[in-house]
Amino acid sequence: MGAQAKFVAFVASLLQRQGVISAAEFAELLAVFAASVASTDPQEGQLLAGWADEVFLGVASATRADCDLN
Repeated sequence: MGAQAKFVAFVASLLQRQGVISAAEFAELLAVFAASVASTDPQEGQLLAGWADEVFLGVASATRADCDLN
């Protein structure tokens, strides 16, 4: 799952950079989608939730880095 999750985080960062959607909102929507999928397919839901977590971690890391710069 590692490479896939990192790819999803990369796509989220590109979407944020282009002003399409913030990475945080992308992660939130992905988490909601994961919960919905998990109701019918727990394994796929867990995979999607892991991807959402990876995006959340990237957002938290970027936020922390921004705070360190100020």
